[in-house]
Amino acid sequence: MKLIYKNNYGACYRINNTSNPTCKLQIVIDTVRIFISEKEMDYLLEIIRNSQEPCNCQDCNGNRCNKIWTTSPWIDVCIKVNDDILEHMEDLILGTQFILNMDATLEKCKIK
Repeated sequence: MKLIYKNNYGACYRINNTSNPTCKLQIVIDTVRIFISEKEMDYLLEIIRNSQEPCNCQDCNGNRCNKIWTTSPWIDVCIKVNDDILEHMEDLILGTQFILNMDATLEKCKIK
């Protein structure tokens, strides 16, 4: 595992030799570890940003939702959130994406 980016809330690692070749990243939030692909990370960022909008479900009644809930064929993820956690999660994903894209740009331009 190689650390890509971390903040006060969590960290993201690149996984070598993973059993699932599409999920080469691992997000660590508190004691939870989520294996994720870059595409899924984009989707999680979209969920985080959308969660900052009012929710009109019966539980929230037009207030902001206090959880992030997403599902896939393999796992359901539900994380209780507040404004600070959302900010830290967004920073974690944006920082990771910046580092990943920076490495790709440098490699493409053959800059070491």
